[in-house]
Amino acid sequence: MIASEPVLRGIAANPGAPLAVLLRLLAPEAAAAWPVFVRRRFPDEFVEAVLGSPGAGVRKAIAGNPWLGDDHCLRLAGDRNELVALRLASGRYAERRPRPLSDAVLELIHLGPAGGTEGYLTRSEIAGELYSRGALTGSFRRRMATHPSFELRRQACYFIDELGEAQRSALLDDPDPEVRATARRNHLPEVPTAEELAGAQADRERVYWYSGRPVPPELFEAAVADGHADSLSRNRHLAPDQVRRLAAHPDPQVRRSVAGRSDLTAESAALLAADPDPDVRLRAEVEPVPRRRAQTLVLNRVDGFAVPIDHPWMFVRPVDPPALDWYLACARSPYPLLRRAAATCPDLDAETVRLLAADEDREVRLLLALYHPDAPPGLLLEAYLALPEHRLRLRLRPAFPSRRLPAELVRHDDPEVRELAAADPEFDGDPAALLADPAADVRRAAAANPRTPAATVEALLADPDTAPELLEGAAAGPHLTERRLHELLDRAGVPR
Repeated sequence: MIASEPVLRGIAANPGAPLAVLLRLLAPEAAAAWPVFVRRRFPDEFVEAVLGSPGAGVRKAIAGNPWLGDDHCLRLAGDRNELVALRLASGRYAERRPRPLSDAVLELIHLGPAGGTEGYLTRSEIAGELYSRGALTGSFRRRMATHPSFELRRQACYFIDELGEAQRSALLDDPDPEVRATARRNHLPEVPTAEELAGAQADRERVYWYSGRPVPPELFEAAVADGHADSLSRNRHLAPDQVRRLAAHPDPQVRRSVAGRSDLTAESAALLAADPDPDVRLRAEVEPVPRRRAQTLVLNRVDGFAVPIDHPWMFVRPVDPPALDWYLACARSPYPLLRRAAATCPDLDAETVRLLAADEDREVRLLLALYHPDAPPGLLLEAYLALPEHRLRLRLRPAFPSRRLPAELVRHDDPEVRELAAADPEFDGDPAALLADPAADVRRAAAANPRTPAATVEALLADPDTAPELLEGAAAGPHLTERRLHELLDRAGVPR
């Protein structure tokens, strides 16, 4: 007896499966195929059928697909089942979608469709999920601050310090008392007392006080003496004399952190520019004072870039981003740090992209691959090899190379790299060797490769001892006709 679940997943992944075959996968008997609905681009007719399905489970399955168009996303955002709407922004594939969700979609997910919803989640819970997953674009967060809905304005208060001065002032004086209170609590936190600090149960609680609350002079000196200078160096509430005090701290890491502040005075900046540590001097030199906070935030994001964790928040644009001209000037700077900042701008023109793609600094090239939608295929492959944590995000890019890949990839130690070669329809090698690869994902890709002979595919589908990953790959192969795919569905018990 051939296992049906791998075959169903393979049919869902089969790029040649006609609409009539795909529509049979909407039946509850084919639910094993639904997780695949996020892994590939589907024809609009199929997506339309899914959106019209009465089953929330199948609608939720397609909602995480990163290739959905704005119209389909808007309809899913208005789904009466909040879990369907939320799935637009959640899940491995949705969180790494090549294009962010539109402001209209995000607004509808936040506020819900007219007439109410099924009540699985509160709107506050949904907002928290969207925020934690980095789904809120910079443009939408700007709109939240002045939105007619008091609830969206209240939520904007949680990132009030990222907003421009006019929007901050408006929230602090908002006509709604709850919005005003939330804005003031987040923008003007109370000064901690000595009693609060003495009652802190763990060192991390003191880190919170020292990094995020105004610190009076007597507590500041005590905190420095107790070894909390690093936390203090990130505190936006410090007075100029306190910043100056930390700029002369004996720990170069503390001075390095101070050199990345947006509120440096000319005196502190001059002190840091003459620092004995070259890293401190460099950070002070690349950004003259007076500084613009938006530019400082971008520079600090890429300062010391190595291999970042793949978290969606890493790719959220600032609420108040620097002007494009600043990024373009950075791209032509002799300082690698400024060129790295330029590489995070998705709006760079083609000439600047070509310039940065050939940059001598490896981090510049890798950042460009991660951030720019038009990064060239060769650079995307370079980043794929160098940044394992970002591989899914890179493979979702339309320009990611899938054909004529370097022959040596098939001998790579990493199975995720060998899988690329196994899936390459122009792979110039022995398919049988890849079908016997130690890694299941490589074997699955090899079984689905057009270069695997049709006879081999049929033998895999007919053998009751075929491993699940080979069954799945064989069912995804392009050799299978519509009639054969229907036969496989019949055998799996999926109704016509």
